[in-house]
Amino acid sequence: INSRFLEIPFPNERLAVIAQRVMDVDTELRETQVLRIITSEKNILKVEFGCYNTKMLRVAVNSFLEYLTMATRTIEEFDE
Repeated sequence: INSRFLEIPFPNERLAVIAQRVMDVDTELRETQVLRIITSEKNILKVEFGCYNTKMLRVAVNSFLEYLTMATRTIEEFDE
């Protein structure tokens, strides 16, 4: 199994929890091939990916980062 672990810092714990909740709603399209676990600890969003092949791992991480970019831009726009 190929795996990757990401840690993404946020300005504070509240924003990391918001990002976790937003990103956890979308499941992987190929749940039988991709394992994704999202947690937050203090101000850090932690994401663990596990895949049976490197290509699926790359696709899963890439897709996640695109969605995370959109989510963080939305949070920045509407957070007070």
